[in-house]
Amino acid sequence: MTWKQCILVALGVLSVSAPAGAQYFGRNKVQYDRFDFSILQTPHFDIYYYDAEKDAARIAADMAERWYARLSVALDHTFDRRQPVILYASHAHFAQTSIISESIADGIGGFTDHLAGRVVLPFTAGLGETDHVLGHELVHAFQRDILKTRGRSLALLPLWFAEGMAEYLSVHELDVNTKMWLRDAAQQKKLPTIAQLDDPKYFPYRYGQALWAFLAHEYGESVVLKALQSRANGGATGRLKDATGKDAATLSAEWHSYIEDVTGVSDDATTVVLPKRVIGYEQNGGRMNVAPSVSPDGKQIVFLSERDGYSVDVFVADAATGVVQRKLLSSAADAHFDSLQFIDSAGAWDAAGRSFVLATLRDGRPALTIFDMVDHVVRQEIGVPAVDQIFSPTWSPDGRRIAFSAMTGGFTDLFFVDVATGALHPLTHDAYSDLQPSWSSDGRQIVFATDRFSSSLSALSFGRYQLATLDVASRSIQRVGGLSGGKNIDPHWSADDASIYFVSDAGGASNVYRYDTHTHAVARVTMVDTGVSGITALSPAISLSRDGKLALSVYAKGMYEIRTLTTGSGFGVADSDLLTAAEAPELQYAEPENPEPRNPENPELATPNPVANTPKPYVPRLSLAQLGSPYLSAGGGAFGSFLRAGVSVAFGDMLGQQELDTAIQVGKETTDNAVVSTYLNRQSRLNWGISGGRIPALVGASDRFTRTIDAAGNDVFVHQTDVLQQIHRQGAAMVAYPFNRAERIEGSVGVDMIGFDARTTTTTIAVANGATLSDDTTHRAGAPSATMIQTGAAWVYDTSVFGPASPVLGARFRFAFAPAFGDLSVLTTVVDARRYFMPLRPLTLAVRGQGVARSGADANDARLLPLIWNMRDVVRGFDTDNDTVRTARFAVANVELRAPLVGLVHRDVNYGALPIEALVFGDCGRFWMPTSDVSTLTARTLCSAGAGARINAAGLIFEFDAVRPFGVSSDGWRIGINFLPGF
Repeated sequence: MTWKQCILVALGVLSVSAPAGAQYFGRNKVQYDRFDFSILQTPHFDIYYYDAEKDAARIAADMAERWYARLSVALDHTFDRRQPVILYASHAHFAQTSIISESIADGIGGFTDHLAGRVVLPFTAGLGETDHVLGHELVHAFQRDILKTRGRSLALLPLWFAEGMAEYLSVHELDVNTKMWLRDAAQQKKLPTIAQLDDPKYFPYRYGQALWAFLAHEYGESVVLKALQSRANGGATGRLKDATGKDAATLSAEWHSYIEDVTGVSDDATTVVLPKRVIGYEQNGGRMNVAPSVSPDGKQIVFLSERDGYSVDVFVADAATGVVQRKLLSSAADAHFDSLQFIDSAGAWDAAGRSFVLATLRDGRPALTIFDMVDHVVRQEIGVPAVDQIFSPTWSPDGRRIAFSAMTGGFTDLFFVDVATGALHPLTHDAYSDLQPSWSSDGRQIVFATDRFSSSLSALSFGRYQLATLDVASRSIQRVGGLSGGKNIDPHWSADDASIYFVSDAGGASNVYRYDTHTHAVARVTMVDTGVSGITALSPAISLSRDGKLALSVYAKGMYEIRTLTTGSGFGVADSDLLTAAEAPELQYAEPENPEPRNPENPELATPNPVANTPKPYVPRLSLAQLGSPYLSAGGGAFGSFLRAGVSVAFGDMLGQQELDTAIQVGKETTDNAVVSTYLNRQSRLNWGISGGRIPALVGASDRFTRTIDAAGNDVFVHQTDVLQQIHRQGAAMVAYPFNRAERIEGSVGVDMIGFDARTTTTTIAVANGATLSDDTTHRAGAPSATMIQTGAAWVYDTSVFGPASPVLGARFRFAFAPAFGDLSVLTTVVDARRYFMPLRPLTLAVRGQGVARSGADANDARLLPLIWNMRDVVRGFDTDNDTVRTARFAVANVELRAPLVGLVHRDVNYGALPIEALVFGDCGRFWMPTSDVSTLTARTLCSAGAGARINAAGLIFEFDAVRPFGVSSDGWRIGINFLPGF
């Protein structure tokens, strides 16, 4: 390891844990809200929550204790300390957590920290689903604890083993949505073997759950514990063999038979005629096309899709042909949109067909974004700060109000907002879940899906969703018909209010049904054997036009498609399967203007209060979070031998609001010793930190061999090496303030005391026998020491979207100024602009213009660190020679055409199992170096062109190029290798 690498390692310790402001580029993880946590202690858990979610947190505490009672028996294990559970009132709040530095996508419902054992999750749209997610994550806590006692790590188990087990133990039975996936794969003859489950194309949650359900069915519930406790070799499949006595191939065959049996798939199964497909893979869309919303006249469909390959965007298509007419909104390259709520929500047209409303999360705040569908512009944005997250907006017939479902304090209720004034009006207010409202054509009623008729909060029993209507004037709620034995969701009124179309899985697969509001009869509208479904079991999946055109999201061939049909005759449903309004009384609620207290007087609806302990405020305390793997390196070369060892240690608090990281290295020479320590504070939107340390840097080296006669008359080789090293003793403070997820400002101030060590080693070797006659090292001051006060300010903008090896869409800009004063006076200016275009999928055209300049009295002082460490990072095909290392300023232009190699064959965004990116490029740079008198500069232009490939091997990026350099005396092609993502 060279000293340049040692510096990068030391600085890497800082960059890994630093706030976004310490990165050169990178999107921001913004903490829009300040959460003041308290701790509720139960017998087995520390529940971390904040005041807005206190009612929901007490329910979650009771859920956690119930899960503990179940799982401690199932897994024959108890915790020796209280398990931390950290709750957020919504996914919008959860996405701001400081516990992990990575951005949290919409599809992540929670996580269990493998290092500290923290269970972290948001409340979901319903308490029943929250209970499921909590149980899933607590299984991970048990897995981690059990494996830890055996010296094993949960992180080393494949996802299908760990996640599948957690899903099975938290759901137990094979749910309808999992059966949908399995039935589809079985029909296509594409069921994976156990050996194939490591392939990421097989969703580990669904397939892993199905495998554990099979194992428990065939070998008993104890097989789960046996496999988890197993010490057998052979990884996860070795554990299964130890638990069942059968190898993976035999288990795979039995598993496939089990799946075919439970899903009802057989070779002589009746062929089902599906509705007309208008949007699907290789037909106007991508692999995931969901949340269809058909216009009132039935001529257009708005849908969400990842058809561009890298993000979920909003598109408008012709309803008859599916041809995409335009992209309505791109979330990936927009700095302000944090989420389009594509999993739990769909948009809606107004009755006139001129406006379209979409629930969004904009700059951390829920909003209703209204598009003018004629002029193709965003006409209005209505912020709704009183709630945490919005789902499924729907227009009133007169276009003056928009009703929606929204989360607040961990519960989900119905609201409407006045479009003209933005005034918010609650419609329901309780702990039950009310979802997917739809306004009747007369504006008097709203039909929605709810669990209020099937759940008992006092018993923590959460039933299936059923349909209900709400009288907008009186706020009274009445249960309507539906199908028993299944969920009933996503209701939509017909144009004459005579029917309600909805989705039910009562028949074992999700399909569309029609409820007659006069006769209470229910008829089946579709006969899809996989399922009419969005991404999750509760995702919206259908939309209805005035003339009866139905648009629906269908799961088929491993993808989500948009299909259409014209409603008419349906398939009859037996009366015995119907639920009628007479089976449940009408419920009355308090006036919405005075919603407190949240718990109604009915004791059956009262929020349980199982924990008598008084909560205590959370006080951040640093404790050991991670001990990095120690390393030892040794070697020798032209510049002498070395021996170095190092270790890193990290401390943090429970909520990740504070962090202290230290990296230490010791070497054979005292000049090799290094230490870097950084403290970071992320308690608010303004991130700040301090750092200090001692960092050695190799900045120059040379060696020469001569043959001579020494003083004793011996014929000898003399090897003399000269090494120039800088020793930086630094202290600095930094701040970063993000405006949104793409834009931030940074500032820093610090002191850098630079010492210089010039080391000359002279080794004399006898020519006759190769014996070393002498080996002497002398140290001297290589240059006068210098102390500098360093300051810096930067504006950073980054909307880039990354593929596996480099950015493929968006833009990146950085403008920075870094004045330094003291023994050396210099101003460093950085301008770096990058843009990424996709002119034709899957090709990306990437361009970069970068300029870095030092100015001031000491801009050319040799004591400053180089501006360029590796020439291959700026102009490929050239070595980093002494001239370019000493450059005082440079300007570089790069252009690159990049595309996935596999995708070039299929003309789509497909990188294959081993992501390989093909590229052709052109680089050109102008470098200004000081001359021998230091006061003047000489310029040099270097250009090159070539082609190559980048490979992502388990997260490590390797670039291999064939480069034709220009502007050098030796023409010809060169082979270049680099180890970083594309610019």
